[in-house]
Amino acid sequence: RLQAAVHLCLEPVDLCRDESSSCTMLADPTVHLDHAARAFLGVDENATEEELAARYDVVNALIAGCRGALNRGCIGPHPMANVRCRVVGIGAEGGLPALQAMPGSLRAAAAHAVATLLSKHKGSDLVVLEPVMSMEVTVPDDMVGAVLSDWTSKRGTVGDVFAGGGVGTCEHAKALVRGEVPLVEILGYANRLRSLSGGEGAFTAEYKGHAPCDK
Repeated sequence: RLQAAVHLCLEPVDLCRDESSSCTMLADPTVHLDHAARAFLGVDENATEEELAARYDVVNALIAGCRGALNRGCIGPHPMANVRCRVVGIGAEGGLPALQAMPGSLRAAAAHAVATLLSKHKGSDLVVLEPVMSMEVTVPDDMVGAVLSDWTSKRGTVGDVFAGGGVGTCEHAKALVRGEVPLVEILGYANRLRSLSGGEGAFTAEYKGHAPCDK
């Protein structure tokens, strides 16, 4: 049985949309081969990882092992996101020729290295993210309190409240409420708002990003 070792580093990738929100956009994990790893594999220093994976079975096995473990994650069924996996070194009994003959060994070693590193940080540096929606709700002024209370119960955060004729004509003025609410909490919200406002409310929702799930 061929023994292989993969030394790697996992780095977070910050994709925050703006400083005013805790939301971040999601990106699939990426795998980067450092100089020492490329030198061991004897591959082009300037080629991209995708080009190398298509050209060499051993590189394809290495990247597939890393990505497979990242996609499995370590918190329930949730895959990893916004992380860069840097392969800093590779070792094997018999050197590169042995790995070229048995690329599956390198794939298994890479997957084990990623899984081991993730398990060490489980519960501390890793969090589950959930989709968050940016919402605007218009309701009669006297129903704002009910909407705010409902948002709070749904783990929402209120940004702005404009009341007293902020929306519509003076005769039919309505209040405008803006904020962010987790997507899972507003499924079926149209019926909920209709009940809260007696059919006089309306809302719009737009994907804002993902944020840490506190539920």
